[in-house]
Amino acid sequence: MYSYEAVVRYSETGGKLKADAAAIANYLQDCAILHSEKVGIGIEYLKEHHRAWFLIFWQIAVSRYPDLGEKILIRTWAHDFKGSLGYRNIEITDQDGNSLVQVASIWSYMDILELRPTKIEAEVAAAYPMEPKLNMEYAPRKLQLLPDARTIEERRVMQYQIDSNHHMNNSAYIALAQEFIEDTAAIKEIRTEYKKQFVKGEIIRIKKAVSGRNCQIVFTGEDDQVRCIVLFILEEKHD
Repeated sequence: MYSYEAVVRYSETGGKLKADAAAIANYLQDCAILHSEKVGIGIEYLKEHHRAWFLIFWQIAVSRYPDLGEKILIRTWAHDFKGSLGYRNIEITDQDGNSLVQVASIWSYMDILELRPTKIEAEVAAAYPMEPKLNMEYAPRKLQLLPDARTIEERRVMQYQIDSNHHMNNSAYIALAQEFIEDTAAIKEIRTEYKKQFVKGEIIRIKKAVSGRNCQIVFTGEDDQVRCIVLFILEEKHD
């Protein structure tokens, strides 16, 4: 297990004095990457071996968004490897150990020369001792498209959205998707399926569909091929 402490900064609160969904996604991604750096299977190791971990799905269940200035602990561990897939939990807790955010994530181990998934090598697997998975309700990793999605906007991928793999960063999809949620504090769960990454300069066609508590933001290319699906499950409204 790997963990680090953080303090919720003003720039992460989106003006609501609580960390927003995009800030949460950044905490989670940072924790996973720092864990890999700590065990010696970090960015430089992967680059030298022509390998990369690509996030293909995560499920982020939020009990409470941490407040401005609040000290939090972000921790992560691997709980399974299957072929080219790595399964990782991430959790955010408060100073009293209460769970604020629980995450299930699935990562594909890629051969970046062949641009295809490849079996996780023994050396890599050995760096991540398996630990019991979080006691949470696990959703299927394949998201079904909601009906009647309509195109609401187009955006161009900007340099600040690009990561070290020269793709649009995983958390940038959530940051963009939450722009189309009226009340981001109402987001109780985020499920994201990544199908094909965007690169700098590409046009993102943004579609939105709503069904009950579910609000789905779909990102496609100009050819309408689905690249990423972000599903927000909102808290139930009470009259």
